Amino acid sequence: MKQQLFEQQHQALWESLHGWLEDRPALSIEDAPAAYRQLCHHLAVARERHYSPALVERLQQLALRVHQKLYGERGEGLLSAWRFIWQDLPRQVREEWRLAAVSCLLFFGTWIAAFLVVRAHPNLVHLLLSPDEAVKYVQMYDPKTPVAGATGATRDVMMFGYYILNNIGIDFQIFASGLLAGVGPLFFLPFNGLHGGTVMAHLTNHGLTATFYGFVSGHSSFELIGVVLSGTGGLRMGIAFMHPGRRSRLAALKEGARRGSRLLFGAAILTFIAACFEGFWSANTLVPWKAKVALGLTFWLLLGLWLLLAGRRRA
Repeated sequence: MKQQLFEQQHQALWESLHGWLEDRPALSIEDAPAAYRQLCHHLAVARERHYSPALVERLQQLALRVHQKLYGERGEGLLSAWRFIWQDLPRQVREEWRLAAVSCLLFFGTWIAAFLVVRAHPNLVHLLLSPDEAVKYVQMYDPKTPVAGATGATRDVMMFGYYILNNIGIDFQIFASGLLAGVGPLFFLPFNGLHGGTVMAHLTNHGLTATFYGFVSGHSSFELIGVVLSGTGGLRMGIAFMHPGRRSRLAALKEGARRGSRLLFGAAILTFIAACFEGFWSANTLVPWKAKVALGLTFWLLLGLWLLLAGRRRA
């Protein structure tokens, strides 16, 4: 068989494997091993028939990359996790930039709007917070309020566990609600944004700048970006269900859930980091609040650069 005809017959399979490597839904994870075996057969045939070195090299590199993704990463442990954080996750966020932009707009847009409105009209805080809730938040961040319960390292560990349970629960709620035809994130993202912006403005209006911003600044970037990633994953899952294309709705949902769950896993990592800061750093009164804010702004900058630049060059 001539090389040109050989390439024409098998080009579709090679392109499918390449798309699978790029996390595009051209090939499901269940079909990848069988396609990989076919690719190895094609490589052996190309070598035996002495096809052009360029074709042999292309197939060999493709086979190597597929093999590493199928088998190599399973035993790499921490290296595999690091590759996911440093390369795969930011690359996927950029691939999903449209949904990520929608998620940002729904969450941060409503947050900023609520903050500006309540700052200008403090009484509107009661549209979202009951009087008891409004008082509770003020007492929580008032430095004159006596500390009740455990203190010191015991309190830090307890609060760390609470933040893990609460914040990851919010992330999962936003993601899983994408099963509701993608409508869930369209509700939970702006709801959480409205709530956060309202509380932020309410405490600012009461002059609790030092205690509030000193507490939230260190972990806010990790926690809030985690919320956005959860929303992006939920939207991806909902869109896959609503617009399956030529695939069955179940197959499209499985693929959307696979891609979305990677974003949820990334959100869980960021939320875990946020809980570490929230439990062991944010409540520390020995560090000036302005230093905490400066560190928090640095984290926002670094996370932004990570999402924009990390993973652009493949090994």
